[in-house]
Amino acid sequence: MKISYNLVMIYLDNAATSFPKAPRLAEVTYNYLKTNARNISRTTSKKALEAEDDIFTLRENIAKLLGKKESDTVFLNSGATESINTVLRGFLKKGDHVIISPVEHNAVMRTLTDIDAEYSFPSANKEGRIKLEEINKIKRENTKAIVFSATSNVTGAVVDIKKLSEIANDLSLPLIIDAAEALPYLDVDFDENNISAICFSGHKGLLGPQGSGGFALRKDFAKALRPLITGGSGSFSNEIKQPEIFPDKFESGTRNIPALIGMAESVKYVLENLDCIRKAVKDNTSYFLSRLLSLDNITVHGPKDEERSSIISISAKSIDNAELAEILVEKYEIETRVGLHCAPFAHKAIDTFPYGTIRFSVGCFTKKDELDFTIDALKKEAR
Repeated sequence: MKISYNLVMIYLDNAATSFPKAPRLAEVTYNYLKTNARNISRTTSKKALEAEDDIFTLRENIAKLLGKKESDTVFLNSGATESINTVLRGFLKKGDHVIISPVEHNAVMRTLTDIDAEYSFPSANKEGRIKLEEINKIKRENTKAIVFSATSNVTGAVVDIKKLSEIANDLSLPLIIDAAEALPYLDVDFDENNISAICFSGHKGLLGPQGSGGFALRKDFAKALRPLITGGSGSFSNEIKQPEIFPDKFESGTRNIPALIGMAESVKYVLENLDCIRKAVKDNTSYFLSRLLSLDNITVHGPKDEERSSIISISAKSIDNAELAEILVEKYEIETRVGLHCAPFAHKAIDTFPYGTIRFSVGCFTKKDELDFTIDALKKEAR
């Protein structure tokens, strides 16, 4: 294949945030700010009701995507990190013990550390696949929950959520899932798997703007959870106690409505094109992985088969990873992410700590010639 070197930019960091975004996202967000910009649950006007309808539809569509019948316990905020903090801080206290995966993101690790909660995890092999059968052995009397990422943001290894759910049910423990890198590529089946909480980002696979996302809760779990932030909700304003109704209990203050309006458009687009998006990402991942594995000058970390997400981490054998990443962006305009990816435990599991890896993450809009161009660049620079 003849490779074109006239590409303006090759974006391979969709695990950090997607690009391009959903086709009409910018237009819809701009139109909201230009012609509406009302505050939901506050302003009494038809424009405010229009915005409220859009947010309601967003909740409904997220519920559909999650396999969740009830949409009133889908809560919207700035993203997965705020969601993880809301769930963990609202449920755990100092001295509680949780079972986590050995590849957790710092959104989980730093929150548990700040709470002063205890944690244990099963082992993983060098590809980052987790030995779920070990979970039964590490439960304690003070174990309160199982907290797992659905897929690692370093290795691309995915978790068998159904099996994990069965283990959680057998141990009578709530199952809390970090799905920041999983949606919309994996079926999480919220109701079927009896998940207690799932946290998600709007700006990654859901193709929405940064500063959007949320979490979904099982209703009984939502009732037991303490809100992270309290304040004005537009409801029960005569009372100084936080309302218990949903979604008001977990949505105090003014939401980032422009971002959520944009997310509403992107999630609509994702649902309408779900099969095509999943196929495109799977095909891109398989093709790129096979080409990376053919290179002698790099090491591919994580699963080598198709049972993985679109995230692929590599290490160069003869050049520093950070130097190589800089060459890729400066000389070839190839954007990646290099380092520890806010997940030091994952790098410890695959022996890439403390230096980290170069992480590639394709998207549904990635082109095959862009991947070929990247492989050619690696051949030349990672000797």
